[in-house]
Amino acid sequence: MNELSFPAVEFEGRLVNIRAKMKAAGLDALILTRGENIFYGSGFRAAHFASWLSELHALVIPANGESRLMTRALEREIAKLQWTASPQLYMDHENPYDLLVKILQESDNTQKTIGIEERFLKVSQLKNIQRHLPGAKFTDASGLVESIAAKPSEAESACLRKAARITDVGFQAGIRESREGVYPYEVIGKIHDAMYQAGQRDFDMSLVCVWSGPQGGRMHDTSTTEKIKKGDIVTIEVWGVDNQYKAGAQASIYIGDNPPAAIVAAYNLNARMQQEATKAVKAGVTAGNVFSAANRVYRSTRGADYFRRCGGSMGLTVFTIDLASGRNDILNPGVALLIQTLVNDPVLLTCASTVMVTEKGCEELTSPLLQLRTAS
Repeated sequence: MNELSFPAVEFEGRLVNIRAKMKAAGLDALILTRGENIFYGSGFRAAHFASWLSELHALVIPANGESRLMTRALEREIAKLQWTASPQLYMDHENPYDLLVKILQESDNTQKTIGIEERFLKVSQLKNIQRHLPGAKFTDASGLVESIAAKPSEAESACLRKAARITDVGFQAGIRESREGVYPYEVIGKIHDAMYQAGQRDFDMSLVCVWSGPQGGRMHDTSTTEKIKKGDIVTIEVWGVDNQYKAGAQASIYIGDNPPAAIVAAYNLNARMQQEATKAVKAGVTAGNVFSAANRVYRSTRGADYFRRCGGSMGLTVFTIDLASGRNDILNPGVALLIQTLVNDPVLLTCASTVMVTEKGCEELTSPLLQLRTAS
């Protein structure tokens, strides 16, 4: 893939939107340090790696003048495959904050109002930026780029649809491979293989999780070496990726032929919540409205309010929008949402799929497993 991640016109449109937000916030310059936002503004595909491997890695966007990517000299070759002109490189023994000052001097912004992503800066990074730019006024611009990305372009929607197809392939492979006597790492390997065979290009961006145990496994445990046994509940979670945009699916499977009635009933509750939440999705409703649709099902069955969110947004960033009680985020057409319901009584069970918001409802991107699947 020796080309830009998106056509230049896509990045030009993004820059116009970013600068409009900057103007509204009174910013003379913006320093992006979140890897996903650097990719959004420049298409620099190594942003994820560079953000956690380097002392400072940034995209600097002035209100007037050229945007500049700054990264390590190590990234020289991949820095050629991004949209901004003249990326600025520093060697590992050099001070990256000196380079940041040089870039801001280029647009005469060293003593003006600069937006920074406080949520994605280490305390030491913030202190160093302030120390090297003593005349600047800093303001928190966390969420600025994400608010623009909450209205995906057609190019982004195409990535989400392809990511969803890859997710479905991996998810179905996981269901097929989950059975008594195999290890979770074997299932995980088969899922990854299926997704790359289906066209996934980005490594270290997808997510494949397999938990197993009589109580549904230990959620988010990273161990993969306990053999799957009869009577276990196997939970499979898959996020496939296209061009760094992610879509997800998740479900629980019973290992054996005759699952207890209480487990079947709990899974059916999950499925009903998932379906009602999906029905509530359409442009113009709030994230809280979607949660309420799932919560009504849970409350009518369990007599109490649902204890967690029922999903969140997918895409370049994930869970920027939480489908949680009281959230007033307005859903826009093209936004991808993971509708994810989970119960933990009598065991941990989950059901999740990704949909895309449309004017009148939603488009199903991945296929939910609405009935408890069994495997010998």
